[in-house]
This record gives sequence, C-alpha cells and structure tokens, in this order.
Amino acid sequence: MKNKIILSLLVALGLASVDGVNAQTKFVDVATLGDGVTVATSSGTTKVNATVLTKNQRWTRDQVYIVGNNVIVPNGLTLTIEAGTLVRFERHTRGQGTGAEAATTPADPGAIVVARGGKINAIGTAEAPIIFTSIDDTLVPGGEATVPPIENKGVVADGTIIVNGERILKTGYTVNSGVAGVGSYTITGGTLTAAAKGYSKTWSSTADSAWKHDGMWGGLVLAGKSTVNRGYSSGVNARTTAISEPTINTTTGALTGTQAGVQLIEGMAGFSSYSWGGGDEDNDDSGVLKFIVNYGGGFVIALDTELNAFSFYGVGRNTTVEFCEAINNADDDFELWGGDVSLFHIISAFCGDDGIDTDQGYLGTIQYACQIQNDAIGTDGVSVSGRSTSNYGDSLTENDGPESNNSAVPYSTYTLANATLIGRGYGAASYSGNFTGPNFKDNAGCRTYNSLIMDNPHGAVLIMDRVTSLSDNSFSSAGNSSINRYAGTRTTGGFDAAGRASDLVTADNGAASGPDGLYNNTWFFRNGYAGSSRAGVNGAFASKALFDAAVANLPATTSANRFPNSTDRAGRGSSADGTSVRANTAAVQAEITKAENYNVFDQNPGVSVNPYHRLSGVDLRVTVSAARDLASSSMPSYRGLNSDATFVGAVRDNMWMRGWTRGDQLGMYSGSLIVPDVSVSANGLNQAVVTFGGELGVKYVVEVSRDNKAYTKVATVTAVAGNNSVTDSTGLVGSTPLFYRVTAL
Repeated sequence: MKNKIILSLLVALGLASVDGVNAQTKFVDVATLGDGVTVATSSGTTKVNATVLTKNQRWTRDQVYIVGNNVIVPNGLTLTIEAGTLVRFERHTRGQGTGAEAATTPADPGAIVVARGGKINAIGTAEAPIIFTSIDDTLVPGGEATVPPIENKGVVADGTIIVNGERILKTGYTVNSGVAGVGSYTITGGTLTAAAKGYSKTWSSTADSAWKHDGMWGGLVLAGKSTVNRGYSSGVNARTTAISEPTINTTTGALTGTQAGVQLIEGMAGFSSYSWGGGDEDNDDSGVLKFIVNYGGGFVIALDTELNAFSFYGVGRNTTVEFCEAINNADDDFELWGGDVSLFHIISAFCGDDGIDTDQGYLGTIQYACQIQNDAIGTDGVSVSGRSTSNYGDSLTENDGPESNNSAVPYSTYTLANATLIGRGYGAASYSGNFTGPNFKDNAGCRTYNSLIMDNPHGAVLIMDRVTSLSDNSFSSAGNSSINRYAGTRTTGGFDAAGRASDLVTADNGAASGPDGLYNNTWFFRNGYAGSSRAGVNGAFASKALFDAAVANLPATTSANRFPNSTDRAGRGSSADGTSVRANTAAVQAEITKAENYNVFDQNPGVSVNPYHRLSGVDLRVTVSAARDLASSSMPSYRGLNSDATFVGAVRDNMWMRGWTRGDQLGMYSGSLIVPDVSVSANGLNQAVVTFGGELGVKYVVEVSRDNKAYTKVATVTAVAGNNSVTDSTGLVGSTPLFYRVTAL
C-alpha cells in the first residue's frame, strides 16, 4: 500500500504543470509555427502534406502541441520532448484516405517521422509519461482544457495557410494571446461543441465507450541506417553488398531503377529525401523513446498504405526504446523493417492487426513484451464494446524475411524473451477465420525464451511455407521456408547467416547459429480449442456454447489443436484460397515439443486473464512456482537481454504497466505495482552502492546508465525483506555521472 501511495503522489506532482493549464492553456500548432519549420505539399496518387523542422526543437510540458501533418525530423536535427508533454494529432476533415479521395484531398494524419540521421529524444517517466493521442481526447491530464478550439486551421494548399475545412472544437473561449489555431497561442475556458464530441464518437471513461476509438491519427516513425535485406537477389549478403538508394517520382510515388537494402516509409513517397530507411551502420542512433503512451492511432492514408503505432525502418542498435504502450491502434503496434533496435518493456494492447510485426531481416531483441488482443468483446464474450469488430486483432506476431521467393541474408532471426502473448480468446466470432498465435513466413524465425502464449483459438503458432502441395515434405520446394528456420540447423554464418562481426557472432561462438527459430521454456496455455471449417483447424469445440460448458475444466477434459497443419491465409499457396499451404510440419512440431526445450503445454502459469473478456481484471503475474523460477532457463545475455529473468512471461512480481499507461487508467489491469525506495552511496573503494527496500522473494534488477538514456544491468537479485544492497564495481563515484534505477520484475 505504501508503494501505491508514493506512486500516486509522484504521478500527481509529475503532471502538475499539465493539470495547471486549466486556467490558461498554451497551444502550439506545429504546422503553422513559422519559426523553425517549412510546410510542403505533395500531389499525385497519394497526397500528404508535411512539416519539416529546420532547426532543433524542444517541446515542453507547459504547452500542448498540435500536429496536423507528417512532422519530419530531418538529418542532423533533434526533436526533444520533455516528460509529461501532451502531443495531440489531427486527421484530415474527411477522415481516412480511401485511395481515390487521397489523390485530390490531403490525407493529412498527424504523425512524427524521424528521417535517416534525425533524432527524437522523447524521454518520459513513470510519474510523467509523454502522451501521443487524438486532437480531442479528453481522457488525459487536464481533460477538456487541453483540447484546442480549432482543428485543421493549418491545412495547407499551394503553400498558403487556409481555413477551408477547419472544424470548430470549442465555443465560448477567450483568446489571451496569439491567433487561435495558428502558431503559439493561449486560451481560457471554452466548451466542447457537439461536432467535436460527435467526431470522437463521444469521449467517455465508461467501460464501453472508452474502448471505441482508433485510427484517429497516424503514428511514430523512425528511419535509420541499419541493414535491411529487401531488394537483394536470393543468396546475397546484404551486410557486404552496397545499398541502392530509391529513385521516387514525387508526384506518383512510382519507383525507377533498382532499389536494394532500403525500405520505403508508407505514405511518404511525396517526400523522397525522407522516405526510406536502411544502410550499413548497425550502431546507428535514432534517439530515445521512453515512457510513451500512444493511443488511438493507425491511420489509413490510402489503400494498402497505413501508419502503425510505432514503425521502425532500418533503425540501429544504439536507439533506446523502452516502456512504450500502444493501445487501440488500428493497424500494427510495433513494426520493424530490418535493423537492430531492441525493445524492452513494451505493451501492445488491442491492435487492429498484429502486435509485433517483423520484416526484412530484423535482428534486434525484445524483452518484457505484453501483447493482448481484442477489446471488441464485452464481458459476456458476445456483445461488442463499441469498437469495430474488424479490430479483434490478427496474429500475435507476424514475421517475414525478404520478399517472396528469396533467401537473401541476414535472415530475420530476432530474439524474444519474457513475452506474455494473449490471443483474441473465445468469443462467438472466434469460431470462424483462422486466428493463431505467432505467424512465421518467408524465411523468418525467432528465438523465443521464457515466454507465455495463450488464448489463440485456432492454434498456438503458425509456421508456414510456400509449397506446391501439402504432401511436399522436402525442404526444396519453391519459395522461402520458415519451416527450415525451425526444423533445420545452420552450420555457418553466425547468428544471422551473414557472418557479421559483432556480439551476436560472439554469442554463438563465431560460427554455427543453431536453429534460427526456437521455443525454449515457453508455456502454451488454452490454445487451439475453437473448431472451424478452415484448413488445418480442428479444435475440440465447434461452438462457443460447447467451449463455455467445458472451460472450467480445461485442459483436463480434452487436448488442444496446438499446431494446425495447414492454413487458409491467401498468398502462400497455389490455389486461390491458399488451402494448399503447408504449416507446422511434423519436424517443426517435434522440434518445439522435444524435452530439451523444456516447453510446457496446457498448464496455466497462474496469470489471471478471462478467456472472453480483457477490459478489466488482467493480472499477468505468474504464481506457479515452476513458472516463477525456471530451473532450466538458458536465455543468452547478448544485446542487453537480462538472462537472469528466469521466469515465464513479462511479469513475475510487479505489474510494471500500472500507474502510467492508458490501459491502467481505464481499469484494465489488476495486481500490485512495486516501487522500491532507492538510495546510492559510495564505499571505501569509491564504488557505487545501491540500496533499496525490498519485498521478500521479489526479483529486482539494478541498472546503471552514464547518459540517463540507455541502461545496462548491474545485477539481478531476489530480495530479502528490508534493505538490500548491490555494489557496482565498475561505477566509480565522481569519475563520470552515474544514474541508477531499480525495477521489480
């Protein structure tokens, strides 16, 4: 209780400056700021406006920032956003682009695009997260007072600021300085108009309507200079072959010439200088994203051109991403095209598509990841909460290698550790379609350690291949084989098959990489129980009613269809509906289930998640002793992974997403948040000694940073009651600045 009180006080103090703007709110419309930006218009098939920063900017917590276009941070410039800052994003008056509409009217989602060589330092805290949300979201610190009076005041046509298409969001306010809707200005008072409330479908904190909103703005995009394997011929090593930069027609978006080693940013063809990521600098640094709340985005610019919550295009390993929440996003939550960036403590809640989507040779690490699908269902598992049923969510993770029939390297062989991946559950709509857990295709693989995969109605995993027939059990069929990544073992090329000279090769002792796809110490619970007429799906229960009758006794009453042996997903087979696609071969199943991988099936590690309903009561702490302390854990320690996190899932003792996320604000989570008291002193050798108050049996990690951005592990300890001390033998007090933090796991 003491920790909860302390945290509540810190939150209140940390956001005081935002709450304090109720009397007079300061707004900054970035597109119309004038100083430090230029505004450009593109035309053609997809028309999108952009605001390009022309000098470094610092966005401060005492102002509310309005982003009406793609705000581009170009090469050499840095956008800094202070903790506790509220950033609101517009979308065009006509809503999301449909293709035809976008050709004549700008599909202007608010978005932030950090181009190659640019940086964003958005460093929030648990007490004062940075919030990215819709222009008229009232469920934020400061509430209605932080909603601006006008939307689309900054619509741009031929370089001229116009008022055409603007929407009045408030009436009865007083302008204290500046011009409302232009540049920097302040207002007092005002009441939201009916039009504003209608546009946002009536904001409310009530259980139903609080979950309706998505697709209201764009997202955060980072483009870096790290390796992308797209565009190379089969067998080519992207690490040793020069990239070919794209040539883009800025009117039509059409490509000419040969592009290799680069990935185009969706919706940015009109701004070719900033429209792609990729390169050969794996240590590239695009900045910091820390304690970010990203709510209600995922914009459709045009047909098959979408913005995700967080998009990473060839982003390098020195970029820091941790404690980031994507919630109620209309498309993917975290999508990574190549690159080496690693993600820690991330939450993907209720995406419209995939939680984590990897492509084009992504090689980073992801640890402490939560993915929870489906906020469209109500408490009874049938009625909808108000959100479109198209946003139940698709695969928990979707993983691709190079495009189509290609085996360019590096392969996508990223590492996922301590993940809690929860599928769409067993509502009535789960008895159609083909909804599985992680999905692998096109030569993609992932090494998964100490994780939990549960509540996927049509199977725990789907590892696919493009083949000529289901009877083809060889590994020589046309197309790429993710099956090979899981059922085979490479003997050359190091971790990524490209022979990179890096920590990943060292971790694999320089040569053989073992299997590129692996499940180790992963628990699979309540997967594959929904029957379906679709290919490869033969769950035990043909209807929700039958599942309802048996759910209290699962899994003892029946076995699950964990591994569907084919899939109806189009684009992976020779027949029109894709039913000839091979999946989860016997060799794959044998690899996942073999004893030395220590995977556990059909046992609940003790988490509290309703199989139908995810809008409240979600407690991800593991309580079963075998899941809390894995005797056989063999997680590696490369790339910042904490190999001492020897428990199943993203949470052992501490519901670390409480207190700062939108999901917690809406009452989604239960379970304890642990906030230890921490002090730092020096011993006789001038070494730093970190002392913290611990709870008996709770596991804590002590970390150090020399720039207050990227942290590395000092030690992981299981606490005794009272004070616990850890000495950092490398941390000499007074030599360089040292920053320490202690987090309960």
